[in-house]
Amino acid sequence: MYCMVMQVRYYDECKWQDVGDGLIYQFVDADGKPLAEIALKDADAHLWKWQVMLPSRYRLDASVSGGIVVTDASARKVCELILLCTIVTR
Repeated sequence: MYCMVMQVRYYDECKWQDVGDGLIYQFVDADGKPLAEIALKDADAHLWKWQVMLPSRYRLDASVSGGIVVTDASARKVCELILLCTIVTR
């Protein structure tokens, strides 16, 4: 019998890590696997690019979820909201 095992990720075990001297942050799980990443796209306009690394079953046409927002706090919230609605639980 085939059984698909899905790793449960808990929000309180995940954290944002600075991986690029304040220009790139990754949201990692307890094992250190990146679940999302935000990066400064345009320093003059304060634009931040966000990207969420979801399993293929949560992707539309196999594309990675991403976008651009004005602040890093907004980028973090968007990523966390998407993850909480898919693969991360409280």
